[in-house]
Amino acid sequence: MIKGIVFDFDGTLANTLPVIFACYDYSTEKILGKKADRAPFIETFGLPLTVCLTKIFGKEKGSRICEEYRAYQELHHDELIRPFPNVKETLEQLQQMHIPMAVVTSKTTATCLRGARCLGIDKFFVTVIGSDIVTHPKPDAEPTRMALERLGTRPEETLCVGDAPFDIMSGRAAGCKTVAVKYTQVAREKFTGTAEPDGWIEDITDLLSFNLREGER
Repeated sequence: MIKGIVFDFDGTLANTLPVIFACYDYSTEKILGKKADRAPFIETFGLPLTVCLTKIFGKEKGSRICEEYRAYQELHHDELIRPFPNVKETLEQLQQMHIPMAVVTSKTTATCLRGARCLGIDKFFVTVIGSDIVTHPKPDAEPTRMALERLGTRPEETLCVGDAPFDIMSGRAAGCKTVAVKYTQVAREKFTGTAEPDGWIEDITDLLSFNLREGER
Protein backbone atom coordinates (compact mmCIF):
# COMPACT_ATOMS: atom_id res chain seq x y z
CA MET A 1 0.00 0.00 0.00
CA ILE A 2 1.38 3.41 -1.00
CA LYS A 3 1.29 5.95 1.83
CA GLY A 4 3.45 8.72 0.35
CA ILE A 5 4.73 9.99 -2.99
CA VAL A 6 8.03 11.63 -3.93
CA PHE A 7 7.94 13.49 -7.24
CA ASP A 8 10.62 14.82 -9.50
CA PHE A 9 9.75 18.30 -10.80
CA ASP A 10 11.15 19.06 -14.27
CA GLY A 11 9.58 16.83 -16.89
CA THR A 12 7.34 15.12 -14.34
CA LEU A 13 5.12 17.76 -12.76
CA ALA A 14 6.15 20.76 -14.82
CA ASN A 15 6.85 21.15 -18.51
CA THR A 16 10.04 23.13 -18.12
CA LEU A 17 11.42 22.17 -21.54
CA PRO A 18 10.60 25.62 -22.97
CA VAL A 19 12.63 27.14 -20.12
CA ILE A 20 15.46 24.62 -20.30
CA PHE A 21 15.97 24.73 -24.05
CA ALA A 22 15.65 28.50 -24.29
CA CYS A 23 18.31 28.90 -21.58
CA TYR A 24 20.54 26.23 -23.11
CA ASP A 25 20.33 27.65 -26.63
CA TYR A 26 20.97 31.20 -25.44
CA SER A 27 23.87 30.38 -23.13
CA THR A 28 25.69 27.99 -25.46
CA GLU A 29 25.36 30.39 -28.38
CA LYS A 30 26.70 33.25 -26.29
CA ILE A 31 29.74 31.32 -25.04
CA LEU A 32 30.44 29.00 -28.00
CA GLY A 33 29.28 31.22 -30.85
CA LYS A 34 26.61 28.69 -31.88
CA LYS A 35 23.78 26.75 -30.33
CA ALA A 36 25.04 23.40 -29.04
CA ASP A 37 23.48 20.05 -29.85
CA ARG A 38 20.71 19.32 -27.34
CA ALA A 39 21.08 15.52 -27.39
CA PRO A 40 24.03 15.28 -24.94
CA PHE A 41 22.26 17.72 -22.64
CA ILE A 42 19.05 15.67 -22.62
CA GLU A 43 21.06 12.62 -21.53
CA THR A 44 22.13 14.48 -18.39
CA PHE A 45 18.57 15.37 -17.34
CA GLY A 46 18.13 14.66 -13.64
CA LEU A 47 21.59 15.89 -12.64
CA PRO A 48 22.33 19.35 -11.18
CA LEU A 49 22.85 21.96 -13.89
CA THR A 50 26.53 22.63 -13.09
CA VAL A 51 27.28 18.91 -13.28
CA CYS A 52 25.44 18.62 -16.60
CA LEU A 53 27.21 21.50 -18.28
CA THR A 54 30.73 20.78 -17.02
CA LYS A 55 30.31 17.15 -18.02
CA ILE A 56 29.49 18.20 -21.59
CA PHE A 57 31.70 21.26 -22.07
CA GLY A 58 34.46 20.97 -19.49
CA LYS A 59 34.92 22.94 -16.30
CA GLU A 60 35.84 26.36 -17.74
CA LYS A 61 33.31 26.62 -20.57
CA GLY A 62 30.69 24.69 -18.62
CA SER A 63 30.92 27.16 -15.73
CA ARG A 64 30.58 30.15 -18.06
CA ILE A 65 27.61 28.59 -19.84
CA CYS A 66 26.03 27.84 -16.48
CA GLU A 67 26.32 31.50 -15.43
CA GLU A 68 24.67 32.70 -18.63
CA TYR A 69 22.01 30.00 -18.35
CA ARG A 70 21.04 31.04 -14.84
CA ALA A 71 20.99 34.75 -15.75
CA TYR A 72 18.67 34.10 -18.70
CA GLN A 73 16.52 31.79 -16.57
CA GLU A 74 16.11 34.46 -13.92
CA LEU A 75 14.64 36.82 -16.51
CA HIS A 76 12.45 34.44 -18.51
CA HIS A 77 11.52 31.51 -16.26
CA ASP A 78 8.01 32.61 -15.30
CA GLU A 79 6.86 33.35 -18.84
CA LEU A 80 8.15 30.06 -20.27
CA ILE A 81 7.21 27.40 -17.70
CA ARG A 82 4.13 25.34 -18.61
CA PRO A 83 1.93 22.85 -16.73
CA PHE A 84 1.47 19.26 -17.78
CA PRO A 85 -2.14 18.16 -18.23
CA ASN A 86 -4.02 17.04 -15.09
CA VAL A 87 -1.15 17.68 -12.66
CA LYS A 88 -2.83 20.23 -10.41
CA GLU A 89 -6.11 18.30 -10.32
CA THR A 90 -4.34 15.02 -9.51
CA LEU A 91 -2.25 16.55 -6.73
CA GLU A 92 -5.40 18.02 -5.24
CA GLN A 93 -7.10 14.62 -5.24
CA LEU A 94 -4.06 12.97 -3.67
CA GLN A 95 -4.02 15.59 -0.94
CA GLN A 96 -7.72 14.98 -0.29
CA MET A 97 -6.84 11.28 0.10
CA HIS A 98 -4.31 12.27 2.81
CA ILE A 99 -1.30 11.11 0.78
CA PRO A 100 1.69 13.24 1.85
CA MET A 101 3.82 14.39 -1.09
CA ALA A 102 7.33 15.74 -1.57
CA VAL A 103 9.47 16.95 -4.43
CA VAL A 104 13.07 15.82 -4.90
CA THR A 105 14.77 17.80 -7.62
CA SER A 106 18.18 18.51 -9.09
CA LYS A 107 17.20 22.17 -9.32
CA THR A 108 17.94 24.48 -6.43
CA THR A 109 15.18 24.51 -3.84
CA ALA A 110 14.34 28.16 -4.51
CA THR A 111 14.08 27.69 -8.28
CA CYS A 112 11.84 24.66 -7.86
CA LEU A 113 9.57 26.50 -5.42
CA ARG A 114 9.40 29.39 -7.87
CA GLY A 115 8.22 27.04 -10.59
CA ALA A 116 5.72 25.36 -8.28
CA ARG A 117 4.27 28.73 -7.31
CA CYS A 118 3.98 29.73 -10.98
CA LEU A 119 1.87 26.61 -11.58
CA GLY A 120 -0.12 26.96 -8.37
CA ILE A 121 0.99 23.59 -6.97
CA ASP A 122 3.39 24.58 -4.18
CA LYS A 123 0.72 24.11 -1.49
CA PHE A 124 0.51 20.37 -2.13
CA PHE A 125 3.98 19.43 -0.87
CA VAL A 126 5.17 18.72 2.64
CA THR A 127 8.73 19.50 1.54
CA VAL A 128 10.89 20.32 -1.47
CA ILE A 129 14.42 18.89 -1.50
CA GLY A 130 16.73 20.68 -3.92
CA SER A 131 20.29 19.77 -4.87
CA ASP A 132 21.55 22.74 -2.84
CA ILE A 133 20.50 21.26 0.52
CA VAL A 134 22.08 17.82 0.17
CA THR A 135 25.67 16.65 -0.02
CA HIS A 136 24.99 13.99 -2.65
CA PRO A 137 22.17 14.84 -5.10
CA LYS A 138 20.39 12.39 -7.40
CA PRO A 139 21.16 9.67 -8.44
CA ASP A 140 22.32 9.19 -4.84
CA ALA A 141 19.70 8.07 -2.32
CA GLU A 142 20.37 10.99 0.04
CA PRO A 143 17.72 13.47 -1.21
CA THR A 144 15.05 10.77 -1.38
CA ARG A 145 15.90 9.58 2.13
CA MET A 146 15.63 13.17 3.36
CA ALA A 147 12.20 13.42 1.75
CA LEU A 148 11.13 10.17 3.45
CA GLU A 149 12.15 11.54 6.83
CA ARG A 150 10.11 14.67 6.29
CA LEU A 151 7.11 12.76 4.95
CA GLY A 152 7.24 10.29 7.80
CA THR A 153 6.83 7.30 5.49
CA ARG A 154 8.85 4.10 5.10
CA PRO A 155 10.64 3.40 1.79
CA GLU A 156 8.57 0.33 0.97
CA GLU A 157 5.33 2.33 1.27
CA THR A 158 6.54 5.31 -0.76
CA LEU A 159 6.35 5.77 -4.53
CA CYS A 160 8.97 7.77 -6.43
CA VAL A 161 7.80 9.27 -9.71
CA GLY A 162 10.21 10.67 -12.30
CA ASP A 163 11.05 11.19 -15.93
CA ALA A 164 14.79 10.48 -15.88
CA PRO A 165 16.98 7.48 -15.02
CA PHE A 166 18.59 9.43 -12.17
CA ASP A 167 15.17 9.85 -10.51
CA ILE A 168 14.61 6.10 -10.59
CA MET A 169 18.13 5.34 -9.38
CA SER A 170 17.72 7.62 -6.37
CA GLY A 171 14.34 6.13 -5.49
CA ARG A 172 15.53 2.55 -5.85
CA ALA A 173 18.68 3.24 -3.83
CA ALA A 174 16.47 4.55 -1.03
CA GLY A 175 14.36 1.38 -1.16
CA CYS A 176 11.23 2.95 -2.66
CA LYS A 177 8.89 1.71 -5.35
CA THR A 178 9.44 3.62 -8.60
CA VAL A 179 7.50 4.62 -11.70
CA ALA A 180 8.57 6.60 -14.76
CA VAL A 181 6.36 8.81 -16.90
CA LYS A 182 6.00 7.82 -20.53
CA TYR A 183 6.06 11.46 -21.64
CA THR A 184 9.76 11.69 -20.76
CA GLN A 185 12.23 13.22 -23.23
CA VAL A 186 14.81 10.58 -22.27
CA ALA A 187 15.05 7.53 -24.53
CA ARG A 188 13.39 4.52 -22.94
CA GLU A 189 16.46 2.32 -23.44
CA LYS A 190 18.27 4.50 -20.88
CA PHE A 191 16.01 3.09 -18.15
CA THR A 192 17.90 -0.14 -17.59
CA GLY A 193 19.73 -1.81 -14.72
CA THR A 194 19.54 0.31 -11.59
CA ALA A 195 17.49 2.86 -13.57
CA GLU A 196 14.72 0.42 -14.49
CA PRO A 197 11.44 1.50 -12.85
CA ASP A 198 8.91 -0.84 -11.31
CA GLY A 199 6.36 0.53 -13.75
CA TRP A 200 5.39 3.25 -16.23
CA ILE A 201 2.46 5.65 -16.32
CA GLU A 202 0.90 7.30 -19.37
CA ASP A 203 -0.57 10.22 -17.46
CA ILE A 204 -0.23 11.63 -13.97
CA THR A 205 -3.85 10.62 -13.27
CA ASP A 206 -2.73 6.99 -13.43
CA LEU A 207 -1.38 7.46 -9.91
CA LEU A 208 -4.94 7.58 -8.61
CA SER A 209 -5.41 3.92 -9.53
CA PHE A 210 -2.50 2.77 -7.38
CA ASN A 211 -3.20 1.09 -4.03
CA LEU A 212 -3.27 4.32 -2.05
CA ARG A 213 -4.01 4.63 1.62
CA GLU A 214 -7.33 6.09 2.66
CA GLY A 215 -7.78 8.00 5.89
CA GLU A 216 -5.60 10.19 8.04
CA ARG A 217 -1.82 10.52 7.79
